Amino acid sequence: MPDFALTEPERRLLAALNARGIRFLVIGLGAALIEGAPVATLDVDLWLERVDDPRLPEAARDAGAFWVSGFGVQPPAFGGDGFERLYVLLTAHGLSAFDVEYASAVAHTIDGISVRVLPLHRVVESKRATNRPKDRAALPILEATLLARNDRDQ
Repeated sequence: MPDFALTEPERRLLAALNARGIRFLVIGLGAALIEGAPVATLDVDLWLERVDDPRLPEAARDAGAFWVSGFGVQPPAFGGDGFERLYVLLTAHGLSAFDVEYASAVAHTIDGISVRVLPLHRVVESKRATNRPKDRAALPILEATLLARNDRDQ
């Protein structure tokens, strides 16, 4: 993934999450992109181990953001200038519990920030399970990427 894939505020936030020991995974098409799929996405989906972690507001402050814990139909979110592309997800269809997925996540360094990313084959499983039109539309390229990777590795 090219340098400067993340904005400066996003880099600060991911670094702050890491510094505070808050476990998270990049999932969705952002994960697929990091894993080498030729896709584009406008956002970065973060799956946090716990959205009630008391360190989240501290990490947000460290990064110049704020943490909204969610209420009613409003999901949890990081707020402030430069954090608009980050989405905190509460569910991940077709996936195992966070701990299980985290254990098999792939470590990547993006713009100098260490992130754990859902492996491409698990992104495919999640897209299949979610089954929204936009997920179905992404599946052919994700599956082709997996096939090309398998052919290359044999």
